[in-house]
Order: sequence, then C-alpha cells, then structure tokens
Amino acid sequence: MTTRTPTPLHTSAPLPFAAATNGWRIAFGDPDHQDITVTPIVGWISLPAGAPSSLSDSPVEPVILWDNVKDPLIGPALEYLQSNPGIYVHQVLAPGFDVREAPAGWKIMEYGDQ
Repeated sequence: MTTRTPTPLHTSAPLPFAAATNGWRIAFGDPDHQDITVTPIVGWISLPAGAPSSLSDSPVEPVILWDNVKDPLIGPALEYLQSNPGIYVHQVLAPGFDVREAPAGWKIMEYGDQ
C-alpha cells in the first residue's frame, strides 16, 4: 500500500469548477440517526493529484448545496464530511436514479424534508 500525503482542497489558485447538470445528487448516510439525507450537487471541482476527496481516490469532488432559507451553504462534500464525523457518502445519484441498498429501517430524506 502506498501512503500519500494529502493535498488540501484550499490552494492559492482556484480549482477548476464545472457546473453539474440538473438532477445530480449525493446521499449521506448517518448511522447515529439511521437515515440517509440526499442533497443536490451543483458542480464538480477538479482535484490536484493526491488531494483528499469524499469519493475515495476520485479526481473530482462534488460541490453541494444546502439551500437553507437565509443561510444557504455551498461547498465541497468533503468539508461536510470532515465537519460531521461518522457520516459517510452512501451514494452519488445520477439524474433519474434513487437511493438503493439503504440499511433496513433507515429513513431516506431529500434535504429540506426533515
């Protein structure tokens, strides 16, 4: 196994960004609350080699939208995971696809429906 030193997401130069087409979503699993929260992906940032990602060794990182009234948040999925220990990426959903293989008894929620 090769050990790599993580490269931070925040650099002095902006990372390349591509807007996501309508319908891309990411599902976060929360074992403590036994639920899966699905939130929109608004875009993707290209990561430098060796940078950490919420999607294993992916060269792109989803940028997500928490559309809170009066306090919307937009940022990399990795920052959400780092701020919420125990939560994990259950699935990335292409347009038209639904969450699958949810653990028995878990609630699946679209963000905002809580």
